[in-house]
Amino acid sequence: MFLAKKWLGSLLLPLPLLLLLAGIGCLLLVAQKRRSGAGLLGLALLSLLLLSTRPVANALIRPLETQYPPYQVKEHELTSAELEVKHIIVLGAAQVADPRLPLLSQLGHAGLSRISEGVRLAHAYPEARLIVSGYAGGEGRSSAELYSLVAQELGIDATRLALVPEPKDTAEEAAAIAPMIDSEPTLLVTSASHMPRSMALFQAQGAQPIAAPVGHHAKETAGSLPLYSYLPKAHYLERSEIAWHEYLGSAWHWLTGQNTGKTAP
Repeated sequence: MFLAKKWLGSLLLPLPLLLLLAGIGCLLLVAQKRRSGAGLLGLALLSLLLLSTRPVANALIRPLETQYPPYQVKEHELTSAELEVKHIIVLGAAQVADPRLPLLSQLGHAGLSRISEGVRLAHAYPEARLIVSGYAGGEGRSSAELYSLVAQELGIDATRLALVPEPKDTAEEAAAIAPMIDSEPTLLVTSASHMPRSMALFQAQGAQPIAAPVGHHAKETAGSLPLYSYLPKAHYLERSEIAWHEYLGSAWHWLTGQNTGKTAP
């Protein structure tokens, strides 16, 4: 089931999906169905073009990233809840556990930003336990193990770390970690675009963590941008893909009832 979901999810991402539609359009042109073929090919290429631009990519991802504000540690105005933070959860992200590379190079952008924020918060709340999760996914080391090594390199004592390397996705992470935190004050660290889905899944398990989003993509400058910044770029397409992935994930959880803790009929 997990592999089938991953295959389907990967095929429904913008690039493979639109390339598939473009290929079908080309086949229709070869079959002398020019109107249908040209229309499908044009639609696929235009969609790919738009998804590769800054305005469209930001419009897709911003609604996800703005649902939860950045978590601020107020050193001189700590509330009673902040003083009692017991756990800090860092959710897993894609990694390439290549021992030939420096430790930080084995984590992707999302993983780096997540564990960096987790370590920052762990230093701010020295009594809190740092829970790191994420499975290996065919790599030699799991995200949880890499996170643990990075955290220790950055000054977090190993006795404060709890590794959860078995979960393969966010739903499994929520199911495994929720019983560990019970109802104690907990910070949840993950990418800003991933936070709405993560919070829904943890809440479905009866947990009520405090969101600490990081790794925002939709960033705006105070001044006006040069016109060339609106040209299509690969990293804007990646931004659209991240947002698309989250919308697909939310739809899947809704269909299967995972975001409510129930199984769909």
